[in-house]
Amino acid sequence: MIYRLKKYEPCLSVMRFPKMNARLFGTVSVILCLLIVCACSSTPDGKSGSAQELINEGIKATKLHQNVRAKAAFQQVLEDFPDSKERIQALLLLARTYYVDKEFEEAKFHFQKFIELYPAHAQVDRAYYYKAMSDFKQIDLALRDQTSTREALEGFNQLINRFPKSQFLESAKAKQIECEFKLAQNVFEIGKFYYRTGSYQSAIIRLKNLVAEHPKHKHLDEAMFLIAESYYHEQSFDEASVSYKELLKRYPRSRFSIQAKSRLRTLRR
Repeated sequence: MIYRLKKYEPCLSVMRFPKMNARLFGTVSVILCLLIVCACSSTPDGKSGSAQELINEGIKATKLHQNVRAKAAFQQVLEDFPDSKERIQALLLLARTYYVDKEFEEAKFHFQKFIELYPAHAQVDRAYYYKAMSDFKQIDLALRDQTSTREALEGFNQLINRFPKSQFLESAKAKQIECEFKLAQNVFEIGKFYYRTGSYQSAIIRLKNLVAEHPKHKHLDEAMFLIAESYYHEQSFDEASVSYKELLKRYPRSRFSIQAKSRLRTLRR
């Protein structure tokens, strides 16, 4: 059935809702205005601002500690302007923002991506350094997994070998020493654990690795003494005797020297 509109029906909606909530009407109006403004400020192809504007927006957000907003701006440059010159800066800034936010796996991924895409860039040493630092920040305790320590050490070694004039060189060398110590300490603690639990052959293997691979470790005399003691408890007396003598030769003033001499006197009887 077809009804004809009366002459006043253009105002029908108004007449049917005479008590419309004014606050709701105002809110809807503001939202519509914002949508219009955003539409007008966007570029014809739908991208909000130029690549440089997004870079500036991201940098401003980082200064305000608004890292989520910053990462979104830098990521948008990578996605919407893949061929722009700003992409290089955006990628490095994105990686750095993840690093500052302590999202170290994400940071490492983006620093590695920068290294792969721009190996000859003037700031590639920065990417190498902070990639290694992303691993360094994830180093765990001595008795636990040391994968991050080994990867950090490898990263610092790469920087030191490839960029001898880098501004990060001295810091990388210091971190390199820390990583080497942590790895040595890890081996030492595992060796001591095996010794305490009576797994003497396993203790000998770990502690001998420490002596061979980390000859400057500060607890090397204790490691050598525990090697000798492990042989003693295993009743491998010839190897024990040689190990005690080696300890006394290299560390005559060691706090373990008295015990080593006592063991040797016992073995001579």
